[in-house]
Amino acid sequence: MLGTDAGVTRERIIAGESCRGRVVARRRFVPVVDQPDRVPDPQTPRTVRGSIVGGRVLNRRDILRLGVSLAGLAAVNALLAACGGDDDDDSPTATSVSGAATATSAPANTPEAAATATPAPQGQGSAILVNPGEAPDGVGGELRVALAFDATSLDPIATYTLNNGRWQENVFSGLVWRDTNLVVYDGKDGRPAPSEGFGLAESWEYTDDLTLVFKLRPGITFHNGEPFNAETVRAHFQRMHDPATASPQAFNYTSIKEVIATDDLTATMIFNEVDPVMISKLAGYGGFMTPAEASKDTTKFGPVEAAGTGPYRITEYVKDDHITLEAWDGYWGPRKPHIQKIIYRIIPDDNTRLSEFLAGSIDVLTLSPVQADAAKGAAGVQVVPIGVPTVSGLRLDASKPPTDNKLVRQAIAHAIDMPTIIETILSGYAKEVGIWQSEFSFGYEDIAPYAYDPEAAKAKLAEAGVATPVAVTFDVIGGDTVAREMANAMKDMLDAVGFNVTLNQKDAANYYNEYIAGDGGNIVPFGWGGWTLDYDNTYFSMMHTGQTYNPSYSNPEVDALLDEQRGTLDQAKRLEIAKQLNALLFEDAIDVCLYQNIYLWGVNNRVRNFSIPPDERLFWLDAWIQS
Repeated sequence: MLGTDAGVTRERIIAGESCRGRVVARRRFVPVVDQPDRVPDPQTPRTVRGSIVGGRVLNRRDILRLGVSLAGLAAVNALLAACGGDDDDDSPTATSVSGAATATSAPANTPEAAATATPAPQGQGSAILVNPGEAPDGVGGELRVALAFDATSLDPIATYTLNNGRWQENVFSGLVWRDTNLVVYDGKDGRPAPSEGFGLAESWEYTDDLTLVFKLRPGITFHNGEPFNAETVRAHFQRMHDPATASPQAFNYTSIKEVIATDDLTATMIFNEVDPVMISKLAGYGGFMTPAEASKDTTKFGPVEAAGTGPYRITEYVKDDHITLEAWDGYWGPRKPHIQKIIYRIIPDDNTRLSEFLAGSIDVLTLSPVQADAAKGAAGVQVVPIGVPTVSGLRLDASKPPTDNKLVRQAIAHAIDMPTIIETILSGYAKEVGIWQSEFSFGYEDIAPYAYDPEAAKAKLAEAGVATPVAVTFDVIGGDTVAREMANAMKDMLDAVGFNVTLNQKDAANYYNEYIAGDGGNIVPFGWGGWTLDYDNTYFSMMHTGQTYNPSYSNPEVDALLDEQRGTLDQAKRLEIAKQLNALLFEDAIDVCLYQNIYLWGVNNRVRNFSIPPDERLFWLDAWIQS
């Protein structure tokens, strides 16, 4: 813990008991020390800004009174939420879709529960159903959802962000369906059959390790009238792999050699190598099918319009302002939508989003912990927390000194007091982890992270034989208040054990591109969503030599294991390989894995029967608006 000789205190917020569905906070005070060398907030006076250690640290009530938002980190990684309701007799509730949590008990996804929960089976999580209830007959009403960022493209294969997943699920459909509880409808091990879901394939089978045959649903058309058939599937993957498309999704599907339209409703996928994660990939973002003819016009499809086969169609897109969806009369699914219109408004400013939510002009958004405190006391809204697959951590550059030394990397891991950061800056809305996997993912192990131990950190530096103070650079996303808070806190912790940290504030638009190009600092804060819910996507992309999201690390043993697990469909064998990888990567300390995110969703009580999924893919088919 931090030293007790300082005279400045900061409130520490810890999730406490539930009261009529609200999480009540317990507060205790933690002494902090002063350090003047910090990253300034360009929009906030120095007397308002602060961190765990350093400056005049205001409590959360002070910050709220002065209107300072701490939504940045949640907006960049994607965001968070608790239970609440109005005070009338018709109190809305938030429950687990599986029935495991109700408004009268702390939800399974609250911080306290998350810390002790038994890991969920791979591919399963707890969606939270907000204000459950049967919809009235007919379709009507308008839903307003706030997004912090605009769509990078309306074309699903031209983007790779969780932000787009919040609307795409309603416009497009994939061959394989994964529901809001993260269950893939594949008919195996007691799971529902493909035909019971909303995927475009009725069934599939591997005829050998390199051949996957899909039987498609008949009679489906796109919003623009184009038929969906096997030729659609062939053209979709051909376009994805065309270098001219420059699809950021393509690297996930390199195992596909070709797709053959065997007949109108049979698509045969031929692989150039075994891909044990393909079904999971096809249930994710890159699996959304696109129309073969309309997608040829790259001046329109993506930049200004797009057609899918989902329950909603895009009727208007104004860049940097809004995306409007309307219920589609021709939807093929077994159930029709209840909400007539959904408007996704792009509102980059954190405080503006919160103000509009509290004023009732926004129905759904994600919140920071500080914003959640403000929203919990407001009438007619709820704040709902849910654990998500996204893990946040620090990537350490293994190609440049001093982080090319494993002992230095281990010293960094021991120097960071993550429990205190979680309880203060993140208000308890996170779960400390030791690897880049959440319990939702295949390959997850409950590995304890490196313990906060300043003396051990000093000993590692001494063993490494480096002269102290050890100079390291630490990247920070400009304009991200929470990231800045965390970076300031970690700088102080690292400096205290023998480092000399320089914080480099970088423009958000170039932050990841510079990292990918190898131009990042020794320490780069990073988030990984793990959308396939399988360790292959995470570890191969981030740890295998030469991959896009691995500009610096190379370990032949790790590469060999990653290649081996990709060569078999035997999941038991793959799980054993995952354990070996977890141990190797933990020992190498190529990253400091910090925490699994808990997002906070703000929901207006007029939104009914809304299922919040752990993976952020909002699907509005069964929701409705109370007039």
